[in-house]
Amino acid sequence: MTTAVAASRALPATRRVELRKPLPTWKVWLVRAFAVALFAIFWEAGANLADSLLIPTFSSTMVALWETTFVTGEIWGPLAISNLSFLLGYPIAVIVAVPLGLAMARWKRFDKAFSPIVAVSLALPIAPLIPVVLIAMGLGITPRIFIIFLFAWVFIATNVRAGVRAVDKPLIEMASSFGASERVIWWKILIPGATPAIMTGLRTGLGRAFAGMVIVELIMLPVGIGALMLDYRGFFQADLLYATTIAVVIEAVVLAMLMQRLERRLLKWK
Repeated sequence: MTTAVAASRALPATRRVELRKPLPTWKVWLVRAFAVALFAIFWEAGANLADSLLIPTFSSTMVALWETTFVTGEIWGPLAISNLSFLLGYPIAVIVAVPLGLAMARWKRFDKAFSPIVAVSLALPIAPLIPVVLIAMGLGITPRIFIIFLFAWVFIATNVRAGVRAVDKPLIEMASSFGASERVIWWKILIPGATPAIMTGLRTGLGRAFAGMVIVELIMLPVGIGALMLDYRGFFQADLLYATTIAVVIEAVVLAMLMQRLERRLLKWK
């Protein structure tokens, strides 16, 4: 016995797995700035080599972006028109899709009733439906809101449904066996457990809604930022066209970063 004890004491202690520390914020931004600078150098060199009217240099694009944003302010009016439909369509998609996804995950009747609609919406491309929607609803803001809703709702609903279904069933069964009400099960088990998937769905739906806002204006309804981009393309103002595109991309990135920050605040408990 003593020999066994001595041998066990002689064994080396299990080393703790050390997790890598995340990079400091200043290093992250330094890497990002280096990537942007490298991209700008390649863009400038490629545009100079191409020497094409349709490919502006990076420097001329940045000058055009500065002028349209801070000098003439030409971009703000069309951007506000486009964002109005986005700010109305995306919240409607959230209000409809989140409760629907929760209900489909919890009750089989809802799932059987709406699963075919969700499956068709996931498989069906939305862009070919834009002319149909415009014919049915006219040329006002209503069809733009509806198309943004179509782009976003199904991705939100499917992520919410998947998140609720991923919650451990033994937890629900144990809570029910101890007499927990349906309301308590939702607020203490299902909602907290599904919050990461819900936030993923909201972030994915945000990107889809923003893409729908731009696509509908470029394909069929030339208003707002889409009309501005079509005008620049028609007059071969490539630097202004690229600058407007960069402004739209910057807005999309800012929205995604805000959504990620909200997600981190909500998921601090993890």
